[in-house]
Amino acid sequence: MRLAETVLSFELSNDPIATQRFLAEQGWLQDDERVVDVAKAGEGNMNRTLRATTDRRSLILKQSFAWCAKFPDIPAPIERIATEVAFYEVARRAPALASHMPAILGFAPEDHVAMIEDLGAGSDLLSLYSGDSLREGELSTLGFLARTLHALPLSAQETQTLRNHAMRVLNHEHIFDLPLRPDNGLDLDAVTPGLSELAAEARRDRAYVAGVARLGEIYLRADGPALLHGDYYPGSLLRTERGLFIIDPEFAFPGPPEFDLSVLVAHLVFAGGAPDETVDDVLAAYEVGVDRALVEAFAGAELMRRTLGVSQLPVASDLARKRAWLDTSRRWVHGWAGSGC
Repeated sequence: MRLAETVLSFELSNDPIATQRFLAEQGWLQDDERVVDVAKAGEGNMNRTLRATTDRRSLILKQSFAWCAKFPDIPAPIERIATEVAFYEVARRAPALASHMPAILGFAPEDHVAMIEDLGAGSDLLSLYSGDSLREGELSTLGFLARTLHALPLSAQETQTLRNHAMRVLNHEHIFDLPLRPDNGLDLDAVTPGLSELAAEARRDRAYVAGVARLGEIYLRADGPALLHGDYYPGSLLRTERGLFIIDPEFAFPGPPEFDLSVLVAHLVFAGGAPDETVDDVLAAYEVGVDRALVEAFAGAELMRRTLGVSQLPVASDLARKRAWLDTSRRWVHGWAGSGC
């Protein structure tokens, strides 16, 4: 059931006529350009994303609502698309970074709609979960892009604009709180028989739960020093004929660079990477010194939330594999918390 929504004058749909009218009203069409088809583009969790094909080109249209597109019963800040647009505007100051991101072609803030460059034929890296591997040079590219993004200077106004506090509150609940809450209502045994007991074991580890809570406080209260993508995982990465592209920065915020790196680490582990070697590889690709223990701790939280939380990944895994992920999660969080950080 969908939540009550903010009243919008326009809602994206597969209707070419309605889309044509909206784009024309925004002044986003060329002379006599005609929309001939509108279809779903991608499987994002948060927003409605469509591809509008005209008689001259194709465009990506993205709209945020007051709920998550994949989980309509979960409320979400409707202004997140404005954060995404602001992120792209700042990131495009670095040409090397801009060449790996789609361009924003138009933004209608009242209707929370962005028109974005269509990157053409390509696929996200969710295929890593089903046996695909990063190709030669791709991890180096991901490290370079993260390093370049994190080095961008932010003005006080940009820091304030990109704080994205409401989205962080939402993400904080689903990463650091809900999965370890005893009364969260999640039927984990329906996902994998026996998973509820693994969750109970994690909850009984009080030092672990306290460590995850401390990580959540760092995440929620961060105000720099770097501009982060905020969700640097395979679903936000596109492999195209022009190389890798970064998309979907609706969770962007100014925070510790270790957070972006940790998400990448965790998901490469989900894709089959050996945990400690994966940390080595990601930090080598990043090339700039960071707090390894904090990277591992945040990665541990991501391993936990994707195993025990709402946002399950399309990964074929049995209970033994999930236990291994949770064991790594607990080891990394304990290691960070025990170091006095």
